Amino acid sequence: MKLCEYGKTSVSTLDRLDQIRMSPSERQRARAYLRQAELLADILIRVDADLRLMFGFVGRGISAFAHRGKPPHVTPQPN
Repeated sequence: MKLCEYGKTSVSTLDRLDQIRMSPSERQRARAYLRQAELLADILIRVDADLRLMFGFVGRGISAFAHRGKPPHVTPQPN
């Protein structure tokens, strides 16, 4: 099974609009919507990466703080 590959020969979504039959005003609106959708997707991807990084730091900080308070494991000494 061959998955979708992106390379230099791939056609962008905006270029594919030229293959669809529509009026010039509809094409202009569609291009504007696609640009907005791309911008929103880029923003969401960056926010997701930043949130993952931030929660990773918070999680490691909480884990380090939680392990710091535990007493060391003590084994009983024979008398």
